[in-house]
Amino acid sequence: MKLKVSFVLLTTLFVVNGVFADDEFPSYLSEKYCQGIKLDFMTSSIKSLQRYRDKQLTSQHRGGMNNIRKFLEQRQDWMLECDQYLSKTGKQRLFLDKKTTESVFSAIDSVASELNSLVNGVTYSVENGGSPTDVAAEKFDQLFKLVDNHQTMLLMKGQVVYR
Repeated sequence: MKLKVSFVLLTTLFVVNGVFADDEFPSYLSEKYCQGIKLDFMTSSIKSLQRYRDKQLTSQHRGGMNNIRKFLEQRQDWMLECDQYLSKTGKQRLFLDKKTTESVFSAIDSVASELNSLVNGVTYSVENGGSPTDVAAEKFDQLFKLVDNHQTMLLMKGQVVYR
């Protein structure tokens, strides 16, 4: 009887701590690690992307666009891995819910795709005072708005978002 109770308690501890679900993920993944990845993206990465959008995007330098595209894709890969880990271990989604998470990832895809198109030579007809990078700038703005809305929601819940 004592062995059976010990087994039940040990099994319960494993399930509560998510040990069974963690076996399919790399050992570095944890809820704390994933929250750090998200926080870095929402603070320093967004700040860097905003600076690029405001000061460098209009120069249409292909090398810079390609670097930013790769930067976004790398951050998205990290965040997707964390989102999968969090959802499969029952700890929620990276950006709290499915809709917000998918919206942010979709916006990242949209920016990266537009930058890739510009690097590959896609041109747009523009009106006077416009720029061929206006579409990319709008997509950056959409990403910034989604992340800002998420930060605002977290702050309203009393969660600190800044490092």
